[in-house]
Amino acid sequence: MIYKLRPSIAVVELENRIEFFLTNIRKSISLEGLTEVKEFLFKFDGKKELEEILENENLDERSRDEAKYLIEYLNEKNILLKIDENYKATYKEYPRVYNLLEDYFNSVSKVNKAFERVKTSRVMIIGLGAVGTWVAHNLVMSGVENLILVDFDKVELSNLHRQVGFFSEDIGRYKIDALSDRLLEFNENLKISKIKDKLDSEFFKRIDFTKIDLIINCADYPSVDKTSIIVGEYCMKNNINHLIGGGYNLHLSLIGQVVIPGKTACVKCFEKSLEELNKIDTKNIKKLENKDRKVGSFPPLTSLSASITSNEAFKCLAGINELVMNENRSEFLIKDMNFRNIKMTRRKDCDWCGEEGEFYRI
Repeated sequence: MIYKLRPSIAVVELENRIEFFLTNIRKSISLEGLTEVKEFLFKFDGKKELEEILENENLDERSRDEAKYLIEYLNEKNILLKIDENYKATYKEYPRVYNLLEDYFNSVSKVNKAFERVKTSRVMIIGLGAVGTWVAHNLVMSGVENLILVDFDKVELSNLHRQVGFFSEDIGRYKIDALSDRLLEFNENLKISKIKDKLDSEFFKRIDFTKIDLIINCADYPSVDKTSIIVGEYCMKNNINHLIGGGYNLHLSLIGQVVIPGKTACVKCFEKSLEELNKIDTKNIKKLENKDRKVGSFPPLTSLSASITSNEAFKCLAGINELVMNENRSEFLIKDMNFRNIKMTRRKDCDWCGEEGEFYRI
């Protein structure tokens, strides 16, 4: 068997221990009493067989067994990568994406399979605004090649300052056409299905979708709450992972949750928890109608929401279980540059995934 000391691993020899620093994920693993193995580990270059390296060390039988145990341990911890097959051709295009996947998968075959899942999964992005356009670009640059883009709007002048992929010559064009052209310039092999339609209660009845692996809701019309319910219900019925893309409102960058049907809190869980969290006495409150009300949209914060959404989407597609937003709703406040996470777990009294819920047994 062939192993490689991963290039993103820093090895530090201290007085009575050796420390491995996984630079990508900012994690350290410390082993005491092994200071003498540092040079030994640097011999794992991805070319020599393990037996050849051990043979050159002139170890006795007990030391060989201990060395093999250490190698297995370091492989389990993603410090040594098992070279059990060659990287796919796409490695040359996405070497740093592969490098990130090596933090979660300890052999080349598993890394290849993870990237192939990313590449071939069919991702629907609903709403190509200040968040949706950034999400689409992020995922395509991460290797996603199969997209369903949903939007009914045309590009306007006021879109250009915050929505990536549109230029002045695109004004008046449908967003899905303009964005598709930009994405295809990056990767001509993309398979893009374009749907010029509104997300309403009849949307998923009007169009028959044969295969969707992930849906990302970035639509805010008529409201994010309503579109999240529409997407959430369809996904719960069909056991599809889905994300709330987030956005920008009241000087906050809002990042919504990841829902894994049957495993995590669903949209209705969040809705019920938020209602309790925001419950106030409304008897003396009078709502003022303002038909021309405009909510601010600040490019750096919308792209921040999109980046976090894209990161979680990538992990879902790759099969990485270490999600952050699966039972979280986050807010980033521009004033003090701090995140605020609201933890919301799956509820037993949820109308959808609770013990008496409609989708409890999916």
